[in-house]
Amino acid sequence: MKRYLSIGLTVVLISLTANTSVEARGKTEVITKPEVSTKPLVLASDRPYTGYVTPFELVHSAYQGKYRSHSIPGFGSFIDGARTGKITAKDLVKAAIESKQLPPQAIADRSYLGYVDLQLKSMRQ
Repeated sequence: MKRYLSIGLTVVLISLTANTSVEARGKTEVITKPEVSTKPLVLASDRPYTGYVTPFELVHSAYQGKYRSHSIPGFGSFIDGARTGKITAKDLVKAAIESKQLPPQAIADRSYLGYVDLQLKSMRQ
């Protein structure tokens, strides 16, 4: 009986190893080299603007006084201006466009202006 058991286990073990090696050979992958671009590298300083800053980043930057040169005060005066309505979402977007942080099309983006306005409302509370 022991003899049949050991023969049976040996047969199962051999069939498993033979089956596994056949499966492993069937799964080959071709690795290709990534394409190398011949386009010149464009630095962020060469671009007219860096892309959309998030509404949160825009309001936070204005709060920190980044747009003082565009007649938008910082810190407590910014919060006061946001509460009284002296500082609007359009004002912030215009300042960001002038400082090349937003593209000129951003002034017509109602969705973006709405999100900036939401951020300003959160400052009013």
